[in-house]
Amino acid sequence: MAIVNNNKNSGRNSERNSSINSRINSKSAPKRKTAKQLSFFKPQPRQFGGSLLKGNPKEQRPLSTKKPLHLVLKSNWAFGDKSMLSRQNVKNVDSIIRKQAKACEIRLYHLVNVGNHLHIVVKIEDRKLYRKFIRSVSGLIARQVLQKQRGPEKSLKSNAAKAEEKTKNFWLARPFTRIASWGRDYENLKKYMLKNLNQARRFGARVSDRVGNQVIGFDLSVSFSNTA
Repeated sequence: MAIVNNNKNSGRNSERNSSINSRINSKSAPKRKTAKQLSFFKPQPRQFGGSLLKGNPKEQRPLSTKKPLHLVLKSNWAFGDKSMLSRQNVKNVDSIIRKQAKACEIRLYHLVNVGNHLHIVVKIEDRKLYRKFIRSVSGLIARQVLQKQRGPEKSLKSNAAKAEEKTKNFWLARPFTRIASWGRDYENLKKYMLKNLNQARRFGARVSDRVGNQVIGFDLSVSFSNTA
């Protein structure tokens, strides 16, 4: 008579069932994302220029055609009678910015002249048109402010060279830009523009002497969060 070893067969069956269950569980269990996968979508920078730049950066300025852009230009020269808020400059500076914005299909939301620096909030349609706008505005404003400062014309060539050199050095560093977001961020930006506008109205051309050294993007101790 053959004797069946039930203990041995049951052991084999349990081993087979456990291996099947382990394969099922391994297929159904979600895979954990590695650190490499989690860091794939890195947050894009929103700020560029001003004192943030070190040396000659190769990365491209971040821009958006869907969100507002806060643009800041600061001058080394625009103090006293060379202030962009002086009587001979204020209207021309305003006119230059508005004309160039229209020519470059840029929507101008806010423009605040604070004497030695400008706050401009725009919405751009194209990167190339933004470049055209910023080059035109920076060059035309520099020539407007510096044209009254030329000395006697001993030599046309030497005077032209000096004027060109001053124009290049008129602006401190490259323009600072920050991509804002619609909603609360933009509302805070509007309040910040109003704050600067009130300062310019209160102090006039002397505003540069009051707040001209505390400019967002050019003074690293000043941030939008602590000034809005």
